[in-house]
Amino acid sequence: MRGSPAGCRRWARGGAALLLTTGLARAAILEEPLTFQSRQGVLDILVVAKAAPVDSLSPFRPLGWVYDICLNPHNGANDCPPKLSSANLYGGTRLQLWQGDTLKIHLVNKLPPITDADHAKEPGEAFLALNPTNLHTHGMLVSPHYPSPANPTWGDNVFVLTFNSANGNPAISPHLHATVEFDATDYEIKIPKHHPSGLFWFHPHAHGIALNQVSAGMAGIITVGSLRDYVCASSDCRAFFKHLDVRHIILKDSQILANGTLFDQEDPDFCEPPGGAAPSAPPGQGSCPGVETDDGNNYTGGRWFFTLNGQQFPEIPIKTAAGEIWRITNASGSVTYDLSLWDEAQRRDMMFQVLSIDGTAISPAPGSSAQSISEITAHKIRRPVDCPGVTAKRGARIQPLCTTRLHMMPNTRAEIWVAYRDAKGLLTAPPSGAKAIFRTNGFMTGPDADNWPAVDLAAILFQNPGQGPHAPAALSVEEAATPLTTSNAVAPDLASANTAFSGNPSCKPLPKGHKRRIFLNAPADQPDGFGLGYEEVDENNVPVPGTFVDVKPFDPMRPTVCLPLGPGNSPVTERWELVNLAAEDHNFHMHQVRFRVLSSAEIDGTSVPSEVGGNGVVLDSVPLLHAEGQGCASVDDWRKGLCTAHPAVLEIPFTIAGDFVYHCHILEHEDGGMMAVIRVRPAI
Repeated sequence: MRGSPAGCRRWARGGAALLLTTGLARAAILEEPLTFQSRQGVLDILVVAKAAPVDSLSPFRPLGWVYDICLNPHNGANDCPPKLSSANLYGGTRLQLWQGDTLKIHLVNKLPPITDADHAKEPGEAFLALNPTNLHTHGMLVSPHYPSPANPTWGDNVFVLTFNSANGNPAISPHLHATVEFDATDYEIKIPKHHPSGLFWFHPHAHGIALNQVSAGMAGIITVGSLRDYVCASSDCRAFFKHLDVRHIILKDSQILANGTLFDQEDPDFCEPPGGAAPSAPPGQGSCPGVETDDGNNYTGGRWFFTLNGQQFPEIPIKTAAGEIWRITNASGSVTYDLSLWDEAQRRDMMFQVLSIDGTAISPAPGSSAQSISEITAHKIRRPVDCPGVTAKRGARIQPLCTTRLHMMPNTRAEIWVAYRDAKGLLTAPPSGAKAIFRTNGFMTGPDADNWPAVDLAAILFQNPGQGPHAPAALSVEEAATPLTTSNAVAPDLASANTAFSGNPSCKPLPKGHKRRIFLNAPADQPDGFGLGYEEVDENNVPVPGTFVDVKPFDPMRPTVCLPLGPGNSPVTERWELVNLAAEDHNFHMHQVRFRVLSSAEIDGTSVPSEVGGNGVVLDSVPLLHAEGQGCASVDDWRKGLCTAHPAVLEIPFTIAGDFVYHCHILEHEDGGMMAVIRVRPAI
């Protein structure tokens, strides 16, 4: 509640209790993340990036990298005071913000040098071994402003790196693509008054070592506004909402070698037996064993841990018949999760309602086909169906959506309603002793890609408290705003920040009917690398001469795209086509925007039904399916029809001026070069 004394620290205490599960195993109850809330419109925190032991990854006690967060004491201190011994820094922290708030962060780098970063060994990249860091508020519509004499703070801007001076000074290098700060950097991030409510997250974005830092534990979540802003706003659902518990679940994974060292470079083959076979069944509880891989790496004796809020295979007791709302964030560096709730007794995946994806409410229109829903949610909901027992009301604009599987690539967030359902998907009282397993089922991201393991993540116990409140067949979800509606509302809030950037006459608007085409593949001269290509396409789908840039690794010195805002610095909407030519899936993400994914029907040139397109399913990342077979060797092969890709088309409203990036959010790929700079400037 905003008026509460929310500036104080709060620690979740749920993990103190232990419950007996099966056999002799004892599982700790899942704790809520440590939470900080804004007070009187400001959340002012000290964030210390440092090494700390991770006690929860038993039987090891590795040294991870964590965010130690406290209220900023403003006394020059660069350390937080000691916390309770039960505080699990590795598990992650939640920042609760409200529209119109200001988030102030004093980021301190106390990280040790990196010893196993692959990219630090490349020419010109030695500075990465010093372990510089920065901070990105993923999915937020906020300014990436630079410091100025009037305001010496940074916005959500990845072009700054904070070094720990104890590790030494970085050598001058053209690869050092950011302003260098030492020991501490101050950020000031203003949340627009019309910012959408929802679930977001924060993590480091130091190109070349982002995977290392996230895999070692550096990530947390952000919640803006209230769930009530879009869930159970209707009168018939409002009373029931009071009986729902809410959980925040941060999915993290770390690989621990046999000697107890955390391997932050992360190898996707860590648990994969020789020959590419799937790990042995049944899935391990919270981890899988290391193996000797085909390429000669020996991880035998180590384990790959998959945790919820830093806890290894916790127990989740669902104490009321109303069930719970889970707010899930995939904070992994590279892992794709294929999530389900496995009913052990009935040998089936249990159905649940999807409330939001990527911080946007999911409310498809009545009559929308399951295929169209799968397309507009970018295949993140693998088996979408209308929620059983729900009859669409005459004239209703929305229809609740249920599923048994969530496809969550790195950075994806989802909010779901979990309650006991029978084999038909209907809500019912749980039988005595009803249990389920929260599981990732394993996933192969293409013929020349990663084989992510199957792991049991948590034990779910459905308690039967007797007669509970009358449950609706589904929770009502407010229809989400379209991307352009959101942008038009946010634009006035960002007017001052936008005009702080100078106009640039070289930034030209995209001509009417044109689109930008982005290619994702390995560069021709780096078959094991990652890169992006570009061209402009006219209204007849013909590439514009002189615009083609072949696939190449990240070039921080030259923006690939430069565009102006519209008249009066109004939002400008562009259409982008993403063409994945690789034999593995990628996960496209762009900072400072939210976009609409158009269905394949619209990609093929026919119109999308207005009730689907107009309903405004808005995302900040989109999985891109791999090309057929062994992929496309080059853009030229794709043009000649020698290989088949599966393009996705986005409508992107640009509202925020500044310099930011778009990239694959599989951090192994982003660090390897699959990223490009985009520049947006005020209208001249």
